[in-house]
Amino acid sequence: MFGRTAKWLRLLGYDTLYDNSIDDDQFLEIAKNKNRILLTKDEILVERAKNKKIPVLFLKGNYIKNLAILSKKYDIDLIIDPKISRCPTCNYEIVSVNKSEIKEQVPQSTYDLFDEFWICTNDSCKKVYYKGHHWINFEKTLEKIKEIRKTLG
Repeated sequence: MFGRTAKWLRLLGYDTLYDNSIDDDQFLEIAKNKNRILLTKDEILVERAKNKKIPVLFLKGNYIKNLAILSKKYDIDLIIDPKISRCPTCNYEIVSVNKSEIKEQVPQSTYDLFDEFWICTNDSCKKVYYKGHHWINFEKTLEKIKEIRKTLG
């Protein structure tokens, strides 16, 4: 339901579980046991969560509107800071690495253009991140989210 929303929450530094292979009962159990907030578009799941006293938020917009709502409701800073960001793919922490450590993992042009790199700490992921041209798109999206946030009551 919220794959893009989950990736953005991770980029913003939030430990975010997203797994479309988990059924509703498992999500409710995880949310209860791990004290997580359940995000859903499913009105029946909202009621089930409320009956179990699990924090739940009903969302029905696209990821940009959802993030605006979440940022307002939970006072989320709309800043991507690699020092606190999590891997958008697997949710593990990312850490700064010396440029020389990732030379074989990125294209030569990327290696030549950028000096700061971060790597996922999950041994089965190990994705490398850097502030490339995609960062401009991140900033534009964050501005859209901030504008929508301003319009929320």
